[in-house]
Amino acid sequence: MLDIPAIEKALAGAADPAKAAGMSAYMRGQFPFLGVPAGPRRAVTKGLLPREVDWDGIFQLLDHHEQREFHYVAGDAINRAALTRADLPQLCRFLTTKSWWDTVDLVARKVGSVAEPGDMREWAVDENLWVRRVAIIHQLGRGVDTHLLGEIIGRNLGSGEFFLDKAIGWALRDASKHHPEWVLRYVAETDLSALSRREALKWLKAQDRC
Repeated sequence: MLDIPAIEKALAGAADPAKAAGMSAYMRGQFPFLGVPAGPRRAVTKGLLPREVDWDGIFQLLDHHEQREFHYVAGDAINRAALTRADLPQLCRFLTTKSWWDTVDLVARKVGSVAEPGDMREWAVDENLWVRRVAIIHQLGRGVDTHLLGEIIGRNLGSGEFFLDKAIGWALRDASKHHPEWVLRYVAETDLSALSRREALKWLKAQDRC
C-alpha cells in the first residue's frame, strides 16, 4: 500500500519554492508545483513505492493533491508495480485524469509492456487524445512491430493535434533506429504533417542516411 502521509512528508522536505514557478511555467501554468525535480523526487520516494500496485492510493495522489509532483509519484508507482493486461482499465483512467503530456508519457512504456496489439488498435481511435497518444508511442524503446505502428499512425493522420503529430514523429524516429528503410519508405509514401515528418527523420539525418 502507498503510504500517502510519508510521500507528502518526503516531497515537502525536498520542495524548492525557487524552482516551483519555473517548473509550472514550463508546463504552461497547467499545474502548481512544489519545486521538486525528477531526480530528487525519485530519490526521496523510491523506498515508498511498493511492487504491488495500489490503485486506490494512486488515485488518491491524483484526486486529492494539486501539485504536479504527486501526480508524477503516482506515475512512478505505476512504473514500479508489477502489472498485467487486467490493469489496462485503471491505466486508462490514470491517462484521462488531470492529463497532460508529462504524466501520459511517463507511463506510456508501461502500457506497452502489458497491452496486446488489439488493445492499442482500440486506443488508437479513442475519443481522448491522450489515450491515442499512448497508442502511438507505446512501443518506444521496445521491439517495434512496424505493421502495427503504421496502422495506428494511419488512424491518426490529419488530426491537426500537435500532441498527436509530435507523437507520430517520435514513434517513427524511434523505429528508424532499427528499421531505417521502412521509416524512409513510410515517410515518403504517407501524407504526414510537417511536424511529424521533421521529427521522424531527425535521427536518420544525424546518421547521414537521408
